Amino acid sequence: MGITPKAQVYITVLVKEYIHQVNPGLKLIKLIHMSNYRTHILFSLLMIFPFFPDVYYLSLAVVGASVVDLDTSFRYRNLVIMALVGGILALVLQFFKITLFPGILLISIALFFFVAQHRGFVHSIPGTAISAACLALFVFSFQHIMSILTPDPRVSFLLTSLVLGIIVLNRGLLIIYSLLVTVGIFLTPLTNFNFIYVATALFVGSLSHLILDLFSGNGVKLFDPLSKHRFGKMMGLFILLLWLVVVSLHLYPGENYLFLNYFLHYLNPGLN
Repeated sequence: MGITPKAQVYITVLVKEYIHQVNPGLKLIKLIHMSNYRTHILFSLLMIFPFFPDVYYLSLAVVGASVVDLDTSFRYRNLVIMALVGGILALVLQFFKITLFPGILLISIALFFFVAQHRGFVHSIPGTAISAACLALFVFSFQHIMSILTPDPRVSFLLTSLVLGIIVLNRGLLIIYSLLVTVGIFLTPLTNFNFIYVATALFVGSLSHLILDLFSGNGVKLFDPLSKHRFGKMMGLFILLLWLVVVSLHLYPGENYLFLNYFLHYLNPGLN
């Protein structure tokens, strides 16, 4: 027996009412996610700025902070883009008789995040170290190729930052990121390329993401797979304290060494 027209109208009204009630909830979830996303971005800039105030390395820290969440299902679009960019890059490099390594590396990184479990290995210090190292290798190889194709290092810095932004960042922040990076690289003094700085910027950006996650309710398995223990706010505060000490020593090395020496003598007056 078919559904009567009256019943069809009743079902349609119920469905519309359900959609009307659900949509605000979905929008709220998206807004909360975007807010958290922006918080991660700003915090990564705060953590890396005392060490590398150059726009190029700041952009890498932003990428590092964003790449950690590529293991979530709603970021699979970025992984598809990363794999496609890697494939296209490999084909172009093969056409010009150049090493395929950057393209293959991008595809491998995309597969790595695709099979990763959310808040699993990627959300740990070993995981972020590996992902930062892989991205640093991509940056190094891509920069080397760009330095051959263009004599202006600013152009190679900009293209590297934009490529990473396209494959990693959320669409809502990509435009403002691209504008700020473009203006910043060309209007600020030229920086030097350093692989250690690149890896450090990416890792500190990723680490800043983990620190904020430590203050969430679920905590983070910081040393996964070595340990499955979830750390929380106390560990987050401890890492922030270490960061403050390192920043202080970096910005004011002489004064802090004198203070440390005085502190040691205060603890042990007989110390020569």
